[in-house]
Amino acid sequence: MRFLSRCGVVIVAASMLHAPVQGGQGAHGKAAGVVSEANQAYLGTANAATGADVYDCENLETTDGGALRLRVRSGQVYLSASSSAQLEQDVDATQVFVNRGTVGFAAPAGSGIELTTSAGIIRAANGQAATGEVTLGTKEMTVSAIRGDLVLDNGGEFRTIPEGKSAKITFEDALAPSCRVADPAGSQVQRPYVHHRIGFEILAAAAVAVPSIVIWHLESESDSTPPQ
Repeated sequence: MRFLSRCGVVIVAASMLHAPVQGGQGAHGKAAGVVSEANQAYLGTANAATGADVYDCENLETTDGGALRLRVRSGQVYLSASSSAQLEQDVDATQVFVNRGTVGFAAPAGSGIELTTSAGIIRAANGQAATGEVTLGTKEMTVSAIRGDLVLDNGGEFRTIPEGKSAKITFEDALAPSCRVADPAGSQVQRPYVHHRIGFEILAAAAVAVPSIVIWHLESESDSTPPQ
């Protein structure tokens, strides 16, 4: 009997050694991206590691001095130091929920990467290739169009940030939208299309918090293989 008990312990331990360490799969079961670089970064409560899958609504976070770079569809998403975000993949697009700090993206034409913020959704203009970033504060944010024009979709009201420019956007509601949770049947309720009261001002030049975002813009254009 004691022998059987010890065998059971060995079997359980072995299964734990071979279990996947990328958290979130049990809760959501759908990968929305893959980690390509990580430094002092977390997926949920686990340390982020190169090659790890990122699942729908899994919390992504970087510490002071950290950074996280993801392969998302045919593009890339970048979290600077002291930043937090979540991914949510739909059929036609991947939403990147910007919760805190600076989040950038490099999107080849038709990649469907969108940044969802307290002031609306930011995407490439006319589905073209674009590189940009958002730095989010308590009740304001800066959106920079590094390559290509960006569009802010504020509940059906559209504002354009031209290439090489930044926009300072102020808003009253400091609560950002969050990921949807599937119901027991597996379907997701459509998120309301909300119009926000915002202030919008185009600045003289793009304020780039992450200079390396310009470098990997071209990498995203040349690599069109989405994560598996």
